Amino acid sequence: MTNGRYLIPAQTHQAELEVKKSRFLCHLAHTDNIQSAKDFVEKIKQQYSDATHNCWAYQAGPVGDTREIGCSDDGEPQGTAGRPMLTVLTHANVGEITAVVTRYYGGTKLGTGGLARAYADAVKLALESILTRIKINFSLYQTIIDYSVWPKIEPLLAKLEAEEVTPVFSHEVTVQFRLDEKLSADLNQQLQDLTHGRSFVKIVEE
Repeated sequence: MTNGRYLIPAQTHQAELEVKKSRFLCHLAHTDNIQSAKDFVEKIKQQYSDATHNCWAYQAGPVGDTREIGCSDDGEPQGTAGRPMLTVLTHANVGEITAVVTRYYGGTKLGTGGLARAYADAVKLALESILTRIKINFSLYQTIIDYSVWPKIEPLLAKLEAEEVTPVFSHEVTVQFRLDEKLSADLNQQLQDLTHGRSFVKIVEE
């Protein structure tokens, strides 16, 4: 799913995996920035402060965006928890997501390979049953049109499900609105057709 639309968690979700009597509890949550990801990690760490480890990974941006990622092994051998979890998240086609896997040691060592598989599998298990919703990136746009064009533009914006439509009337009509990014090119073409190329849509804020 591209063009400004991607899946995000619809709610906080939990799943549990047991491997050789060790319990791996995976919590997933929607986190749309790094700070909210860190806040969720801290919340789970406090909630399960008696656990052996609380390992975590997050992809706080859109699907495929690696600018807002992070992970931690939280005391497990280096590379056996956070990185495998992050790899699962970055290939899951779900954005703005944080995973915390809480481990309660069961008495049997799993080895580095076994640990990596267990942490990755715990995240995979939770992802299999998580509820998601589509996020649409709306940007702020502006156009300046003649009064005669406004009656035609207003229903067009409604049809395209533009939000926060704010017209300001002076000698012309200045209209600001938020719109799904992938629809802006189509709107711009229709606007230029209606105004014979005199008006166009420009982006004000992404």
